[in-house]
Amino acid sequence: MSKVDELKQWMKDEICRGQFKKFVKVIEDSGEGGEKSSEYKFRFNIYTETHRYRISALDRSNDDGYLGCTASTRKPRAGEDWTRGNDLPDGKFTRETWEHIKNAIIKYELIELAPKIEHAVDEEKETVESDKK
Repeated sequence: MSKVDELKQWMKDEICRGQFKKFVKVIEDSGEGGEKSSEYKFRFNIYTETHRYRISALDRSNDDGYLGCTASTRKPRAGEDWTRGNDLPDGKFTRETWEHIKNAIIKYELIELAPKIEHAVDEEKETVESDKK
């Protein structure tokens, strides 16, 4: 099994709910034709409501290969005609690098909670207490 096959399995088991083709847009797959080469390139996109994540994998027979990820917004901010993006973790094509990438995607997607407004909380408590009477 190639490292790319392992990556596809990690995606299927951990992110895609077992349905790889429904959640992954393959951009490049040099191993698809069955040609034997010392290098296997595999790039794909996954999407959330607001971001696109491009994961690039390079499986080489002569070294540890490469695995990396970039994130970009799916639409520009008001007044801008480009989308913003960031590099996420990258490194050797290993399970450890994959875990760093996956965790970075989760961190990237989290949003801050709205500030707590004490007045609204006090009103809610009063309503609950008056309902009990």
